[in-house]
Amino acid sequence: MPMKTNFTFKTFRYSALTFVLAYLSLNLNGQTSHNVSVANFSFTPQELTITAGDEVVWKNNGGTHNVNGSMSVYDFNPVSFGNNLGSGWTYKFVFNTAGTYNYQCDPHAAMGMVGKIVVNPKVVTGAGTLADSNNLDNILLFPNPASQFVGLKIPRNYSPIRSLKVYNITGALIEQKAFPGTDETLRFDISRYNNGVYLMEINSENRKDVLKFLKQ
Repeated sequence: MPMKTNFTFKTFRYSALTFVLAYLSLNLNGQTSHNVSVANFSFTPQELTITAGDEVVWKNNGGTHNVNGSMSVYDFNPVSFGNNLGSGWTYKFVFNTAGTYNYQCDPHAAMGMVGKIVVNPKVVTGAGTLADSNNLDNILLFPNPASQFVGLKIPRNYSPIRSLKVYNITGALIEQKAFPGTDETLRFDISRYNNGVYLMEINSENRKDVLKFLKQ
């Protein structure tokens, strides 16, 4: 049964300044490139685990093949990618959206010429307090670690939040919630989570932030 999450909104008192907070922002720099060899009716490596913003480079080293990760074939892929059938090509794609992607070589899929790419959210760690809310660019998460609830302090100039997603540390989506929200403070129930590290992806109209927290 899917885990339910209760969302309640209220203004937290500034006594929360005594908490140590953690915030992480999506970092689009530091791209890493991963190579996949296309030959002998296989993709090598067949599976990759990468970080959002990384690039994958497929090089056809022999035969007539293609890369097809379109959502018309794999409807659970977060976005489509792929190239045309041919030989001697090099194809590159940057995976900016976290999730699991499957793909195939169209004429040889029945022979097992398929691949998978797991894209984990990219985060940069840091620490701060509610006093940092004077920095209008940062969403703050507190307390961290937490056992029952985590709070989000939302900057006044932050565009309305449209969705929240929670991933475990391996990048698997645990749950998600879509809603319009303009409140300056959000309280998130994590009481039913197993102990461990989680990533909370916050999507607004024009940006994305990823916050890491510890449930204990």
